[in-house]
Amino acid sequence: MTVMVVTVDGVLVAAADLAVLDIFAVHMSGDLAWAEPGSLACHGGAYPVDAPSTFRIWTPDMTLVAGQVVTVRLAERPPAAGLTQGRTIAELYPEEPPCERTDFTPTAAEAQEARDRPRLRQGFSWSLTTHDGEELTGCNGPEDDSFGFSVVWTSDRPAQARARGYSSNLERVLSQAPGTRLHEGTLAVGESLTFSCGD
Repeated sequence: MTVMVVTVDGVLVAAADLAVLDIFAVHMSGDLAWAEPGSLACHGGAYPVDAPSTFRIWTPDMTLVAGQVVTVRLAERPPAAGLTQGRTIAELYPEEPPCERTDFTPTAAEAQEARDRPRLRQGFSWSLTTHDGEELTGCNGPEDDSFGFSVVWTSDRPAQARARGYSSNLERVLSQAPGTRLHEGTLAVGESLTFSCGD
């Protein structure tokens, strides 16, 4: 068994059994238009050829405060607290009608709405400790207004997960242009990394 285990300050927020999934992703992000320093989200899905696909959310946009430590581990067995189960969008938001939109390219109105958002923060900072103990730190550059770090496992590479980090700005996001790479690496089974964001 291989399990993706995610904790915040040592408290378990997700422990996903990867044997029943085709993808599982952990995203840590921040934006100068947000009041909070960062956000954590965990989700995954199974996409069989001969059966309906299933997308589940383990952690829906959990606010991160400055100094909180997110640990992501690719483990050989579940934590003592056991596995956690993700929920479908319908289970999380039963009052919301099903989304029938298939093209999520921002419309002109949505792009303008994003451009009109006020900046609520002067800057951001982050720190990352990789599986081999390397400590990385950074903050926004003059053209940056957002950052993102992700750990993504896929079933075609069952023995490892990919870890990536980037900074970007709204215009690059809207045009789907790549951001500035902050980190790129992997996690093997038994390895972990830690992430935290600052004020």
